Amino acid sequence: MFFTGSIKKGKKVIDDLFFFPETQMLDCNQYLIDNRENDELILFDAGNGKSLEALFEGMKNIGYDYNKIKKVYLTHEHVDHVLGVYELLKKMNDKPPEIYAYEKTAKILREGNESEIIPAGLGITSHMLGVDIKPINVIDIKNNDQIILNSEFSFKIYFSPGHSQGSIVFYEPEKKILIPGDVVFTGGSFGRYDFPGGSLNQLQKSIDFISNLDVIYLLPGHMNISDNGNEQIEYSNKMVHSMSGYF
Repeated sequence: MFFTGSIKKGKKVIDDLFFFPETQMLDCNQYLIDNRENDELILFDAGNGKSLEALFEGMKNIGYDYNKIKKVYLTHEHVDHVLGVYELLKKMNDKPPEIYAYEKTAKILREGNESEIIPAGLGITSHMLGVDIKPINVIDIKNNDQIILNSEFSFKIYFSPGHSQGSIVFYEPEKKILIPGDVVFTGGSFGRYDFPGGSLNQLQKSIDFISNLDVIYLLPGHMNISDNGNEQIEYSNKMVHSMSGYF
């Protein structure tokens, strides 16, 4: 059921920004920024823990050392995006990276609340993935915060509930990059809203909002990426508004 081998092959999106695709069930896409100005690497989302070595191998193959990961930004609190944090902190125990998440997600991780990380409907536990969930230090991100990584990348944060209550999207207005986690995907898809805390109405509003952003590079949590972001988001917006019923 859970992949433990192979490599997450890195693909350049633009200069200093790389895409590492999900490799298995309950994993996620990950994105890496080379912050040359500060000689550090910044990771978006952490995967499910089982795929961490696959990420490290993929990084090594394009010339990057995981020991330079200094910051990890999380899009939301679900298992396939955050369990890798625990393995990463264990692996980098001497010089652990800083972990950043939206207020709700940060609270869940600080409390080590497994029931919020792994929805009961999935029928799995963290131990099945070989990960020990425990309270960790997390730095809060707030709605409308601006994260200035360097002179090349500066992301605006937008709270985007519906898939989860801790969902945020990262938007880089100069380069027109959107990292939306599981809010919206390519091909007209969008995040599930049937997990605890999910809401179709909220998801519709969140996708309405991001459909007004000018996006070239759509870098979602699952499936493919796109360099035709506006069109992909509009397609998903039409599809999500064709749904009915609320959770």
